[in-house]
Amino acid sequence: MPNKESSSDTLTTVLAKAQSELKKAAKSADNPYFKSKYAGLEEVIEACRNTLNKHGIAVTQTVEYTPEVTRKGEVSEDKYTTPQQTLLVTTLLYRDQSIRSVIPLNYKLGDMQSFGSALTYARRYGLASICCLATEDSLDDDGNKAVGEEKVAAKVNKRSNYRSKPSVPKVPATTADDFLK
Repeated sequence: MPNKESSSDTLTTVLAKAQSELKKAAKSADNPYFKSKYAGLEEVIEACRNTLNKHGIAVTQTVEYTPEVTRKGEVSEDKYTTPQQTLLVTTLLYRDQSIRSVIPLNYKLGDMQSFGSALTYARRYGLASICCLATEDSLDDDGNKAVGEEKVAAKVNKRSNYRSKPSVPKVPATTADDFLK
């Protein structure tokens, strides 16, 4: 039986009610490369769509394209170019209110398989993030399990080398007399 929402409810209040009922997305998809499981797009949709719909919240995910544009600067005559972008827009709609999440798609131009993969990945993360959806066994390990501890340690060591102070070779101590000679 659908929840009765009052006419004064806003998208944020209704979304808060829906979020309190959301179940975690099951990690049932396999990533053979990293020998791990993850919540796929189907699991993310399954975890949130029925609850959102029960509260009168509709979800859309659309692709928007912005072409490359060259403009003249407002302050100077210099021109600048904004590169083309393909974006996934996830929108939650309730009555005449909406909340949007925009994710740029990163894919190889002209390769529809690359585009499809980027789109699926973005849809999964866009929907999960706008709903604040957790996954089963969601330990916040920054992806360390998926990447592998050795690779993470190697990255950390490499980064720490960039952040460390440059080494300065030791120069024998000198005195004022050494400079005056």
